[in-house]
Amino acid sequence: MIDWVLGLWANRWIAFGLYWLPLGFCAFGYVLRTGRNFRKDRAKRVEVGEYYHPTDTVGTLIGRGLLSIIPVANLCAAVFDLAPEVFGKFFSWLERVFSQPLVPDLPDGKEIRARK
Repeated sequence: MIDWVLGLWANRWIAFGLYWLPLGFCAFGYVLRTGRNFRKDRAKRVEVGEYYHPTDTVGTLIGRGLLSIIPVANLCAAVFDLAPEVFGKFFSWLERVFSQPLVPDLPDGKEIRARK
C-alpha cells in the first residue's frame, strides 16, 4: 500500500514538471505574444498605402491552444519557441551585469600594443 502512495506522489511531481509547468508557461507566453501582435495589427491596419495582412488568425490561435495542451508538444514549445523570447531580456541583462573580462587590460596596454 505504501508503494502505491509513493508512486502516486512521484507521478504528481513528474506530471507537474513535464506537463503542467510547460502548459502554464505556454499559456502565459502565447497570451503575451497574441496581445503584442494584436496591438501591432491594430496600428498597421490604419496606415495608408499599405496592404493590411494580419499577423494572427483564428487558425493561429487554435494552433497555439493545441500546442499548449498536447503533452510533448507543449514542452518543446516552451523550451524552443517561448523561452528565448521571454527570457531573452533577462539573459542580455545578466550578460551586461557580468561582462567583466577574465584577463583585464594593463594600465598602459594600448601604448604597448601601439608600439608593436
